[in-house]
Amino acid sequence: MKQSLALTWRFLTSKLHQPLPLNRRESQQLLTLLNDSFNRNLDREYPKGLANFDHSPDDHIHSLLQSPLFGSNRVQHSSPPVRVSELSRNAFVVRDMYAVEQPVQYFKQQVAAGKANIESAKLALHNQMKKDLASASLDLKHGMGTSGIGSLVVNWLWSSGQIERLDFIQDRAFTARLMPFLVAEKLYKPIWEWLQRSCTIPRYAVKENAWLSLRKGTGSMFCSLLQSEVAYGEGLQSAIQMFLTSHKWMTLSLPLRVHKINAAAGAYLVWEFASKGASAKLGDSTIEDLDRSVDYWASRRMIAPYKALLELSHPRRPTTSRALQWMSTIEASAGEIAAHSRESNVRIGLKTVEVLLAQGSSKEAARVMKVLQTLFAPEVGSDEERRDSNEGERESISRSLNLLLAT
Repeated sequence: MKQSLALTWRFLTSKLHQPLPLNRRESQQLLTLLNDSFNRNLDREYPKGLANFDHSPDDHIHSLLQSPLFGSNRVQHSSPPVRVSELSRNAFVVRDMYAVEQPVQYFKQQVAAGKANIESAKLALHNQMKKDLASASLDLKHGMGTSGIGSLVVNWLWSSGQIERLDFIQDRAFTARLMPFLVAEKLYKPIWEWLQRSCTIPRYAVKENAWLSLRKGTGSMFCSLLQSEVAYGEGLQSAIQMFLTSHKWMTLSLPLRVHKINAAAGAYLVWEFASKGASAKLGDSTIEDLDRSVDYWASRRMIAPYKALLELSHPRRPTTSRALQWMSTIEASAGEIAAHSRESNVRIGLKTVEVLLAQGSSKEAARVMKVLQTLFAPEVGSDEERRDSNEGERESISRSLNLLLAT
C-alpha cells in the first residue's frame, strides 16, 4: 500500500511540476550540442577510411540513447547497453503475443504478406479456439461462429491453390482444428466437396506415396467433422444423419474398398451413441440403418461387437443376445484377443452387465463379470501384479459376485 501511494505521489508531482519549454536561443544551443556530440561519437566509433572495425553498432545505438534528446534523467548509466539481438528477441515475443491475442488479424496479415501456410493456419486456429474457450462470458458456439476464422482459412485454401492439390487433407491436425469452426459457421458445402473429390480423385493424380496418406486423411477429416457436429453443431442425431447420407452415396457411387474411409467415423458414432443411452433420441429406423452400415465399414473382427453395442444401447428396447454371444466367443478364444481391442471388449462387457442387471438377470450378469475378471484382469484392476494396490477393489468385486450368485 505504501509503495502504491508513493508511486501515485510521484506521478502527481510530475504532472504538477512539468519543466518549462526552451526558448529559441536555448533550442539552437541544444541542437548544436546534439550535432557535435553525434559527429564526435560517429568519428570515434567508425573512423573514416577503415573498411573493417571491431566495434559493434550496438555501442553506437547506446550512445544515441544517452543523447539529451531523450531526456537527461531517463537514461540509467548503470544499466547495460541495449543490444540489437535483444531488440530482435523482443520483436519475436511481441509477434507471438499478437498471434495469441489476435489470431484472426494475425492470419490475415500472413495472407496479405504472402507468408501464410498450413502451419500458420494451424497456429491461428489453435489460438482462436483457446481464446474462445477462455471467454467464459461468451457462448462458445456463438464465439466460434462469429470469429470468421473458418471462412478466412477456406478462402485462403482456395486462393492459394491448396484446394486443387488436396494436400491439406493429409495433415490431420490441420483438419481437426478447422472442422469445429466450419461447423460453428455452418460452412458444410466446402467440406462435402473436399470429401467427394478426395474419394473420387484418380490415383495417378496424387503424388507418389501419397495415396494411402490421402485416404487416411480423408477418413480423419470426416471423423473430425462428425465430432464437431456433436460438440458444436446440431448434436448426435444430426451427425448420424450426415454419416448415413455419406454412406448411402458411397454404396451407390464407389467401390467397396473405399467404404473403409468411414471406419473411424462409424466407430466414433457407435461409441458416442452407446454413451448417450436413452438421451440419444434416435428413431428405430435410424438405429437400424446405422446397424446395417456396420457391415460395410467395420473390419470383419469388429462387426459383431459393434452390432452388439448398438443392440445394448437401444434407448427403448435394449437387448443382450448379440452381446452374450460375443462374450461367449471371447471366452472360447481367450488367447487370441488382440491388444488393441481389449479395452473395447471390457466396455462392451460392462455395458452388458449394466443391461442385464436392469432386466433382473443377476446370475447372467455375474457370469459376464467373472469372464471379465478372468480374461481382462489388468483392465479391471484385479491382476496379481497389482494385488496390494487393488486389494479393496478386488474384495468389492468378489462380494458383488457372491451377492449376485446368491440371488
